[in-house]
Amino acid sequence: MAAPIPEGADLARIAAALVNGVTAWLALHDLARLSAHDDVVVLGSSGGLGGAVCRLAAVHPARRVIGVVGSAAKRPSAPAECTAVVLAEDFESSIDRLTGGRGADIVIDPVGGRLRRQAFDRLAPFGRLLVLGNASGEDTPLSGDSIWLGSSSVIGLSVGGVAHLVPGKVSEATAAIVDLVHSGVLNEPAPAVLPLERAARAHTELENRTAPPKTVLKVR
Repeated sequence: MAAPIPEGADLARIAAALVNGVTAWLALHDLARLSAHDDVVVLGSSGGLGGAVCRLAAVHPARRVIGVVGSAAKRPSAPAECTAVVLAEDFESSIDRLTGGRGADIVIDPVGGRLRRQAFDRLAPFGRLLVLGNASGEDTPLSGDSIWLGSSSVIGLSVGGVAHLVPGKVSEATAAIVDLVHSGVLNEPAPAVLPLERAARAHTELENRTAPPKTVLKVR
């Protein structure tokens, strides 16, 4: 993952934005073909990847960006750029209400499990379900007939695979995210910046779930 860095750029902020930002770019632009008429639903919107997708979809812009969180306690962690934030337990009724019963044009799913099936069932005609992960640990099968009869698409994305097979796509996405962050169009949160000597402590905080959302180690 490499791209030219503009002079005077905030290196820490760019470094923190790249992994999730590149995934979000490939998902929304290269695969989902996001347009200004699309309603985008983002599962796990309080997480790092979900949050990055919400922020990028909002600046493209999508028509609506609907974040989905697992509990009321996680609602404040969803990005302010979301048009609405709904609870997973109210998913079906909330999506029906917010889209006027039409359904979502794009669903970004790094979560999996029961919510993946519910999200698939709430796709609009020609809707796209992007599978970016499986944080739930539950692999939910979707039948070919349901995809066919729903006139919908299910698309997977593994950035590691893309980087190996079509590295140019990752380079393009990296350059786009660098430009958006540097220009201030994409407002990614500032990370914690630690000296390299504190790397062990940073890993301990990650393991204990006490780390800030993003940490960058400063080499010099």
